[in-house]
Amino acid sequence: MSAHDRDPRPAAAVAPSDEALVERRVSGEQVFGGALLDVRRDRVRLPDGGVAVREYVVHPGAVLMIPVLDDGRRIVVRQFRYPQNRTFIEFPAGKLDAGEDPLATAMRELVEETGYEALQWTRLGVVHPVIAYSTEAITFYIASSLTHVGARLDPGEFLEVEARSEASLYDDVDAGLLTDVKTVAALAMHTRWRAASERSVRVRIEGRVQGVGYREWACRVAASACAAGWVRNRGDGSVEVALQGPRDACDRVVAACQHGPASAGVERVIVEPRARDLNLSGFAQRANA
Repeated sequence: MSAHDRDPRPAAAVAPSDEALVERRVSGEQVFGGALLDVRRDRVRLPDGGVAVREYVVHPGAVLMIPVLDDGRRIVVRQFRYPQNRTFIEFPAGKLDAGEDPLATAMRELVEETGYEALQWTRLGVVHPVIAYSTEAITFYIASSLTHVGARLDPGEFLEVEARSEASLYDDVDAGLLTDVKTVAALAMHTRWRAASERSVRVRIEGRVQGVGYREWACRVAASACAAGWVRNRGDGSVEVALQGPRDACDRVVAACQHGPASAGVERVIVEPRARDLNLSGFAQRANA
């Protein structure tokens, strides 16, 4: 079987209750392979036994970053999009390179497009923008505690960078000036994240953080904030903190994790939302991962 005959879609993720809806791939071919687009045409077996044709675009995936300045304004870019023949307001975003981790892409693209580096990265989630005809998935990140280091645009890339308030971005949505689907979705998800009454997250702190009293310090800070959870060292040299509780309490602990104890040298803080653990109470050290 050639590479073009293999199924290029993500691995199946179908609940048993949805089996009656599944379309089974019978065969497939590449219709077009360009610099960006990989267009496929598959024959599929329908749930009733019939056969149909499905055409779709294979996409490597992408990331979107919501860069947040210390005053709360968001960084957006204006760029011309040729297929629509107009300029769009967008949060910075970029396509994954082959085999690249989404966070690595986000860190690279943030500097390239906006000229900022971020100390803290919060993963908001994943969206599938065009489920009818593309495999594309976009991972959303909040990038905060920013430092300006200068943009490094790719050759042939032209855009303008702006700092905008949340209210002004929603005004543009209402006026039909902000219509990019990934940006609208990310804006709504960020607003929801900021307004949530509770948090349940895992926090990974990278840098010089082991052997400096970071775990003992984290226990004191979390207990003072009345946040539940635990802290442990990881085999990769980072420290991992689980936090659960009121939003303000958890956010205070995460913000403190950017500095840690006096002898620490924090390089990056990565926050991942997690399902709430109903059995979690208090805060303690755990065995190393």
